[in-house]
Amino acid sequence: MNKGKKVHDTTLSALKHRIENAKKGVKKPSIRREAPSTTLGKFLNVGMEFVAGILAGVGGGLFVDWLCGTSPWGLISLFILGSCAGFLNVYRTLTTLMKKS
Repeated sequence: MNKGKKVHDTTLSALKHRIENAKKGVKKPSIRREAPSTTLGKFLNVGMEFVAGILAGVGGGLFVDWLCGTSPWGLISLFILGSCAGFLNVYRTLTTLMKKS
C-alpha cells in the first residue's frame, strides 16, 4: 500500500516539476494596448473612440431616464457628456499619434 502512494507522490512531484519548468519558459502577456500600425487602422481607432463615448453617454442617459423618470433630461445631459468624452478620447489618441510620427 505504501508502494502505490510512493509512486503516486513521485509522479505528482515530477508533474509539478514539469509545470514549473514550463512556466519559466512562458512569456507573460503585455496589458499595454498597442496602437494600430496602418493608416486605416489609426483612423478606424479614432472613429471608434468617438462613437464609444457617445454610445456610452446615450446608454447611460436612457438608463437614468428609465430609472428616475426624468425623460429626456438624462439622455440630453449624458449625451453631451458622452460627446465631450468622445472628443477628449479623439484628442488624446491624435496627440499620441502625432508625437510618434
